Amino acid sequence: MAVRVKVDERGRITLPKEIRVALNIMPGDELSVNVVGNKIIIEKSMNPFEKLSRLLGNISFDRHLRIEAEREALRSTRERLDKRAKEMPPRNGLSTGAQP
Repeated sequence: MAVRVKVDERGRITLPKEIRVALNIMPGDELSVNVVGNKIIIEKSMNPFEKLSRLLGNISFDRHLRIEAEREALRSTRERLDKRAKEMPPRNGLSTGAQP
C-alpha cells in the first residue's frame, strides 16, 4: 500500500487512517524511524518481551525471573563501573579517597 503524505511546517506527517488500521497503530504507540539510502522506513515498534515471545514461540516470561535477571544485570553493571572507576587515575590531583 503506497500513499503520499505531505510534511507540515513543523516537519510532521500524518499517517493515513487506512495505514493506521492495517497496522493496528493506536495513539501512544511507538514507531521506529530509520533512513535507508534515500528512503524513510517507519515500523511499528514492538515490546521487546512480545518480540521475544513471538520469536521463541510458546514460552512465557515469569515476572519474578525477569525482575531477578534485571537485578543481576544491574549488579554486574555496578561491579564493572566500580572496577573501571578504581582503575582510572585521579583527575586534577584529587584523591579517590583510598589511603596509601
